[in-house]
Amino acid sequence: MNPLVSVVIVNWNGKANLRQCLNSLFKVKYSPLEVIVVDNGSTDGSVTLIKEKFPNVKIVEAKKNLGFAKGNNLGYEKSTGDYILFLNNDCIVTDNFLEMLVSYLKKNPVVGIVQPTIFFYRPNTIFHNKINSVGSFFLKSGFLYHQDYGKNFVRQKYSKPFEVFSAYGACFLVKKEVIKKVGLFDKDYFAYFEETDLCHRVWLAGYSVMTYPSVHVFHKGAQTSEKLSSTFVQFHSFKNKFYSYLKNLGTYYLLTMLLPHFLISEIGSILYIFFGKPDYAWAIQKAIFWNIVRFKKIIAGRRKVQKNIRKVSDSSFIPKLTRSAGIKYYYFISKVELEKYNDR
Repeated sequence: MNPLVSVVIVNWNGKANLRQCLNSLFKVKYSPLEVIVVDNGSTDGSVTLIKEKFPNVKIVEAKKNLGFAKGNNLGYEKSTGDYILFLNNDCIVTDNFLEMLVSYLKKNPVVGIVQPTIFFYRPNTIFHNKINSVGSFFLKSGFLYHQDYGKNFVRQKYSKPFEVFSAYGACFLVKKEVIKKVGLFDKDYFAYFEETDLCHRVWLAGYSVMTYPSVHVFHKGAQTSEKLSSTFVQFHSFKNKFYSYLKNLGTYYLLTMLLPHFLISEIGSILYIFFGKPDYAWAIQKAIFWNIVRFKKIIAGRRKVQKNIRKVSDSSFIPKLTRSAGIKYYYFISKVELEKYNDR
């Protein structure tokens, strides 16, 4: 008997994408399946579409846009499955992806989260069928290393499941028992980096986060975030990186990471001004200020994480999940990371 899987999809004015996502989802071979759509106050007829075309879908209606974190948390509260699949509304899934992901988690009790290979679905562009995500690794500066982003998938390289620091929020499967131990998404995030914060806590609790590369789904990307301003994305992505590490890292790694992270952020601000984007620079400064103003609250959250969730030391997982990168990569992410977040 297969365990029940609850699929949580957050939607905000994504009617066309949602239709395609649900059509693909109801073709999967796995059963039993519970599909929950949290609608974040859409005005494009998304709810009507679900009621008319997908009557088996459980609809949770929010009066306003709660964001990715609160929206998924609300969907999770309504779920009844032993496994939870968090899926973006602009993903197109494959027939056997869920069956294989569930089987992998069942066979590996120390694995808390698993993601498939996520390919871009962008017909008539150079990104079509390129890698959107095979998971992300940790850099000593606190930024993430998005392995092989935008590159061709090489089967020989990705023949076996492997550990990653963070799964990608567009599509990943997690055990409910793990969520009960570490919590889900921090409501203060709204959007961006919240899946990394969750994965970090999963590692701290003694579980691992994996990519199962032979399983794949497709992701259009930039379908919801394109409705948001780039400065909004910039603010939340930098704000949440600082916030997450202040809560989750042990003293040694926090102290060794924080200064490089701060310096690179400030250098980035200067470069944005130089390239005529002062609003981007201001967004970074606001992100830093947000953490300073809420420092007492953040420290209280840090105590809870370190006391109630942490079961293993940073040194047991961070070194093996850390990659190195030169200036060229930081130039790359200065241009691409906004798109990476927008893709979700």
